[in-house]
Amino acid sequence: MRVHKETPFILLPVVLVLVVVLFIISSLSGSSVLVFLFAMILSLAILSFVYLKYQHDKVSWSIKKYQDSSSIDETFKCYIEVTNDSALPLYHLKLNIESRSDKELVFIDNERESSILSMVMDLPAKSQKTIVVMMKGKSRGNHQWSNFEFLVRDPLILQSFRLEFDDLPQFKVIPRILKLNDLKLKSLLQGYKQTNSSLYMDEASIIGTKDYENESFRHIHWLATAKENKLLAKKYQKVHGDVYSIFLNIVGAGQFHLRKDMEELIEYAVSVCLYLIKEGCKVELWVNYSTEQNGILKLENDLDRSQVKKIIGTLAMIHTNGVFFSTERFFQYSLRKKDSKSLGLIIGTPPVPNRRDQLLHIKQ
Repeated sequence: MRVHKETPFILLPVVLVLVVVLFIISSLSGSSVLVFLFAMILSLAILSFVYLKYQHDKVSWSIKKYQDSSSIDETFKCYIEVTNDSALPLYHLKLNIESRSDKELVFIDNERESSILSMVMDLPAKSQKTIVVMMKGKSRGNHQWSNFEFLVRDPLILQSFRLEFDDLPQFKVIPRILKLNDLKLKSLLQGYKQTNSSLYMDEASIIGTKDYENESFRHIHWLATAKENKLLAKKYQKVHGDVYSIFLNIVGAGQFHLRKDMEELIEYAVSVCLYLIKEGCKVELWVNYSTEQNGILKLENDLDRSQVKKIIGTLAMIHTNGVFFSTERFFQYSLRKKDSKSLGLIIGTPPVPNRRDQLLHIKQ
């Protein structure tokens, strides 16, 4: 905690020295009015300083967050508990919080969005108050407040101590998860399932019905369709999932130029991963981004919910100031290392045509 004293002109040390000199002169000259006036100024200055000196280190705070992350443009809450450990009350205590940018994190107050939040409160002696702070993430990443401070004032608001705090909390904002209504993607994946050497579903084991999603006519459950008056398809027992390798390349055609639709590509990649995992598929994700070990970022998923969380959290941390590879080097390495049984799905800039065997370009 850093403490900064904010003093008005009349209570500056130079002015107080002058007041003391005038007080002595007035006492010697017998001017009782001036003596009373200067004595009051000195008394208020001393009482204000003693009060603030005693009170400023009695203020403490803590924060509670009940969710680890939020999505872009999703409103979430955190709770700040402000405590007055003093035997004296605190009046006009002002809290100021500021985010680094309104493009990262904003506060919502009376349906207005701002990068600054200010509020004034009174705290009785030995008391605690909980403040609900509404926020919204405007972009991916780990965002942090740039400033958190209290202004502790004396009861007459003559002067104040500004208390600045470090070690501020971070708020993780993850990419949006889109609802995939792309029939082209679904038909591509279904076509791969039907031509793949291993069966995806056991057609001899019908476990129910589901909405028709452009499957083959033989999959339509005609009896259920007639009963419900809408197209329903047979839902089969899954034997095992397929294997997919997703290649997310946010580098453009030139050398190391990031694409302008980088955010859209990241959101689409997250959504495709979750869609495939939900369908029981095994997914490995390759991202044109350097890890701490200077290798290409690779994330595997083996039908584990913790790995799903890892995929979303890792893609949220991709930053434009990171290290990227050329498109040629990215695909040269990742295609050589990918699962030999997987079908490759390209999101973003594709490789040169002679490297596109067994690859589907699902997002330009």
